[in-house]
Amino acid sequence: MMRSPADMGTICPSSRALAGAMADAVSPSRLGPNDLVVELGAGTGPVTAALLSHGVPQSNLLVVEKSEPLAACLKEKFPDLDVRCDAAEDLAGMAAGRNIRAVISSLPFRTLPRDVSLVIMSEIEKSLSRGGLYAQFTYALLGGMPYIPRSFKRITTRIVLLNIPPAKVVVFRKS
Repeated sequence: MMRSPADMGTICPSSRALAGAMADAVSPSRLGPNDLVVELGAGTGPVTAALLSHGVPQSNLLVVEKSEPLAACLKEKFPDLDVRCDAAEDLAGMAAGRNIRAVISSLPFRTLPRDVSLVIMSEIEKSLSRGGLYAQFTYALLGGMPYIPRSFKRITTRIVLLNIPPAKVVVFRKS
């Protein structure tokens, strides 16, 4: 975090409570064989583990982490998962014709450059299927979420106090 604060949103990994709140956004029973849940900014994998524990099949999960050391750690922890060391800006190309039903994001949008954030959100909006879900957490407990497209409608907001620091999980549905 000290070397690259824009790439790392915090000094602590997400707690089980926060990871669980993120995973709760996904309905694994509604996933077909061609459907994908994409996790952006997986870090050390707490949300990845929660998604798997929540019942998301490994074949339906695509994990994306930009940091090479963190992506290597994820590949070691989850050897049977599709883990990509790539930037979220390339989301459409990573899906390879599959139907993205949910995007679970731990990206630190408030510390990323505005132009990068806008490109990422455009990729998410373009790649997410109609009716698909987008879950994002933030440490800003008050106020709205930046860069949310107009086609995304907020469906839930949940404050997670059992995290350092406390966080807010907001889930949107693409209309």
